Amino acid sequence: MFKVFLFSLPFFVQSTVAAAQTTSLQDSSEAMLAKYINASAVCAKMTDPSALYERGMMLLEDQTEESFTAAADCFTSAAMRNHTDAQIELGKLYESGKGVPFSNIFAYKWFQTAVLLGNEKAVPYRNKIESSMNLDEISMANPLIQDTLSLIETYDARQQKEIEQYEEDVGEKYRDFGVDLQQFQDKPEEKKEETSGNLLIDALIRDEHRREAAAKKAAAKKALDEAKAAEKKQTD
Repeated sequence: MFKVFLFSLPFFVQSTVAAAQTTSLQDSSEAMLAKYINASAVCAKMTDPSALYERGMMLLEDQTEESFTAAADCFTSAAMRNHTDAQIELGKLYESGKGVPFSNIFAYKWFQTAVLLGNEKAVPYRNKIESSMNLDEISMANPLIQDTLSLIETYDARQQKEIEQYEEDVGEKYRDFGVDLQQFQDKPEEKKEETSGNLLIDALIRDEHRREAAAKKAAAKKALDEAKAAEKKQTD
């Protein structure tokens, strides 16, 4: 009986170790999965496209299927908010089938969207995948591109309304320092929406308006800083 026990002991020890390793591996896998599920949930709540893009790039570093899926969620949210670098990264994921289903059509859609929105870095990616596609695939991708541009335009319009409300609220605070924001804002006739009927041209027009708005905001901030400095000098 004792000999049987000695004979069975190594097998029992090995089985116990193997079971412990399996349990540990399962716990690790579940923890990893939970991590990326949480990452996707966080991306769903984020609204800043730059932050979404940066989080997506961080997730890519883990190089796992779950991290690719979570990164794709972040890039998609940023891409629909007109972040062209995120559109490029999303195209790469579709091209490789990492985190999303493999699709040359969707990869081409995102690369071409980034190109149309002015990101020259997307051109070589678009050209490369375009050379491997047939005319039917490109024809299928073009309506998707138009739909995507329309959705981005809709988001931009909604965001612009929110920005205008925010600027109206901030304007009250600026006036407390004797700064009139009206001098930095467009005149009514300049704020008319310019549309050409061509989504690409309209996208370029909106991009130019954003640059002009950024310049005016910088001028307004400078005026506010100068007003604060003058007030401080008077009180000193």
